[in-house]
Amino acid sequence: MAKPILAITNCRVSSDDQLKNNSLNKQRQSVLAAAEKLGATIPEDGQWSGSVSSLRGKNVKRKDILAMLEYCNKHKDVKYLIVDEPDRFMRSIDEAYYIEMQFKLIGVMVWYASDNDLNSDQLQAKLMKFMKYFVAEGSNEERQRKSINGQVQALREGRYTFHPKPGYIRGERVGVHEIDPIRGPLLKEAMLSIINRISTPTQALIELNKTDFVKSRAPYKMDKFRKILTDPFYSGVVESNKQVCYRNEQGLHEPLISAAYHNELVKIMAGNPKNQSGPRKNGNPKYPLNNLITHDTCAHKQYGRVVGVDINNGKNKAKIYEKYRCRACRSSIPREDLHAKVQRRLNHAFVSQEGLQDLLDALEKVWSDKEGQRDQASHRLRIKAAGLAKDIERQVEAVTDPENAVIHQEILQAIKKKKSELIGIEAEIEKLNREADYDKQSFLRFAFEFTNNMGTHFLSTELSDANRKRCKQIIFPGGFYLDTNQNVYTPEISPLITLATNKKDLPKTEKSFMVRVRGL
Repeated sequence: MAKPILAITNCRVSSDDQLKNNSLNKQRQSVLAAAEKLGATIPEDGQWSGSVSSLRGKNVKRKDILAMLEYCNKHKDVKYLIVDEPDRFMRSIDEAYYIEMQFKLIGVMVWYASDNDLNSDQLQAKLMKFMKYFVAEGSNEERQRKSINGQVQALREGRYTFHPKPGYIRGERVGVHEIDPIRGPLLKEAMLSIINRISTPTQALIELNKTDFVKSRAPYKMDKFRKILTDPFYSGVVESNKQVCYRNEQGLHEPLISAAYHNELVKIMAGNPKNQSGPRKNGNPKYPLNNLITHDTCAHKQYGRVVGVDINNGKNKAKIYEKYRCRACRSSIPREDLHAKVQRRLNHAFVSQEGLQDLLDALEKVWSDKEGQRDQASHRLRIKAAGLAKDIERQVEAVTDPENAVIHQEILQAIKKKKSELIGIEAEIEKLNREADYDKQSFLRFAFEFTNNMGTHFLSTELSDANRKRCKQIIFPGGFYLDTNQNVYTPEISPLITLATNKKDLPKTEKSFMVRVRGL
């Protein structure tokens, strides 16, 4: 008797608020119907659902993704991971391709229940899937921009809309945090003991960890305590230095210490510097291939990727050898050799004129999704603008009414504010219309100009580490691998490249750069 085909499912919303709109139930019905058509059985412990953020850059370490990969590794009869549609799985182009490849390597196919056209191996289907994720990522970035604008406005008003700092709790007014009646005074006492030279930072931390400040929590370590001591929030400042960059020294919350005391703490902690600087945020320009290439014999190990290192022979320490080394087995390859091999691999991938036309035809079908979203946004803005225009008209009439003479100035101010808002909305509508064609052209320009000169651009120091990883995932979603003979290969090429038609057979020297299955 043949073993039944198993499938697992994943239904996701991005916030707790979305749990209330029945989205998960709709997704469940969709994936169950797809499993029935596939003749697959879904185990009770093979279903994942809930509120999970798919923020770009975080999906590779998402708990549900890691749990599903582990489940599929243990249960070899699982052949499908069924999701409703691309944007319900994640909203990141590069990570989507990477994670699909991780499942594919263990014999599991990601199946899209609501869009069966994405489930074939045809090139047009691959391009449609690529564009679906492209649209999803663009939509995500638009929401992030709106969120950033709201956060900046809150900071301008002196409100801190992020999670409360240690020693504070949420207050009655959104973004105006209040001092925690238990933890706040204990932290203030620790700060003052350091400022008054009663305790060293280390002694103050030891004493603080003995109090209710860490009740039901892990004891603080010095690196985290240092951030608290030097955080200007505790002196009445609200600021953000991440996606939102803004500083307001007139925060609405009650400070624990004065600005003078904060400056004193900063000076004291500057005399206790950290011993380690930590990793570089934008990568090492000397070794741009850091963690981008996997040593295929160590791929199953935790540290199977190669990183750049400066090595000396132990005798003449002034003589430095620049190499990439596998973190697992410590085998190495000269830096220039690896750069040359990756560059040759990139230069042998190109899009022909015939492939370009095929790509354009496929893009037209999927691009309508993004245009539809833009039209909806433009329609909502026009409705809002019409409402504002009517409000302005009513208020203009109110100005001329003698009964409103007392509030004449207030009405004028309200009219001025609404006119300013109306101008902003009209500008946004114009921007949406203007960018409709530009977005498409911009994407195509990036895709093809980059592929025409991949070898040069990919290793350029002008390309940021994040963009280099993104481009690698778009063009070679399966990643780069280094075999035992120190040859570079990739198990998969993006449909952007494989659309290229080459009527003549490749020369023998070029065949060495063709895609092959890892380990063969």
